[in-house]
Amino acid sequence: MERRKTDTNSSVGTITFITIICFFILSAVPTIAQDKSDVPKKLIVGTMILPPFVMKGPSGEWEGLSIELLQAVTLDMDIDYELREYNSTDDLKDAVVNEELDLIPVTAVTGEHELILDYSNSYYRSGAGIAVKIEGSMHGWSRVVERFFSIHFFKLICLLVLLWIVAGALVWFFESRRNDEMFGKRIIKGLGHGIWWAAVTMTTVGYGDKAPKTFGGRVVAIFWMFASIILISSFTAAITTSLTIGDLRGNVHGFHDLPNVRVGSIAQSEPLNYLTENGITVMSFRNIQDGLKALAENKLDAFVADEIILKHLVKTEYPTHLRVLAGTFDHYFVSMAIPQGSRLRESLNMALNRAMKNEKWDVLVRQYLGSGS
Repeated sequence: MERRKTDTNSSVGTITFITIICFFILSAVPTIAQDKSDVPKKLIVGTMILPPFVMKGPSGEWEGLSIELLQAVTLDMDIDYELREYNSTDDLKDAVVNEELDLIPVTAVTGEHELILDYSNSYYRSGAGIAVKIEGSMHGWSRVVERFFSIHFFKLICLLVLLWIVAGALVWFFESRRNDEMFGKRIIKGLGHGIWWAAVTMTTVGYGDKAPKTFGGRVVAIFWMFASIILISSFTAAITTSLTIGDLRGNVHGFHDLPNVRVGSIAQSEPLNYLTENGITVMSFRNIQDGLKALAENKLDAFVADEIILKHLVKTEYPTHLRVLAGTFDHYFVSMAIPQGSRLRESLNMALNRAMKNEKWDVLVRQYLGSGS
């Protein structure tokens, strides 16, 4: 009797345990469904013009590497999206913090923004580049005239005259006693004749009105003629450099020159933070376009931003006015940004990984960023 009672109690306990397990399983199902339903069916996406990541086509349609990636990701997630355009990174950041946006398709991963934003997996590694002005590109003949009156050009002329004086004085020294009819005996008049001879010999004009007759004078003439060939070639190259190139490279050749010039960058961007941390005074701009415009108008000596974006804008908008220096610094990763705690992150990362494994991704990178990217 007691054994039957024990079996009954055991069965009741088993049934109770199973009931509890089923209860928790059934309770979890709505929760899971609720988590999945929290992913919106339509994303509000904020962006700004950042070629070649984000651009507008001739008809106003959105295009670019990040836009194509966004299209692939949302298609994979089976959700729609709406694009809203902003004018600055500050406006984009504030819109995400205020939960006005669900996603930003392209943003640099920074420690400062990570305190208020979440990031997807990174899809590109970039770095900061330096855009500078091509000096002289806008001045035409006025720049050539300026070069004629520059200190560098004046030094070259002085060096040439000094060489004429030395050569003229040497040939006069040997010719003054035995060839005074051509070079004269008096020092002032004789040096004048000697310098004239040195000038016409160097330029290979050779009027023939003066020619050394002594052995010493002819030795000087031989050396001077060979030296003139080298000197006139070097002088021509130096003059050409002074007139046509001059300060073409400007005052900025690399990162080490930035502390001594006027530098600009985008407000609250990774390059600006990096420059500030290195003790460089920086003027902030709302976007890259405003910064490059200031650089072209000679209000800046250098503008620092993402190298890929700088190269694209300089090539398309300022090809004869600006250039981007070779090399990058302050490397960082590019990702999509979402609000902190967004339930979109996991499904976004999964779709992002699948899109980047597709062979089409490599084609897009080469198309928008070049074969070396």
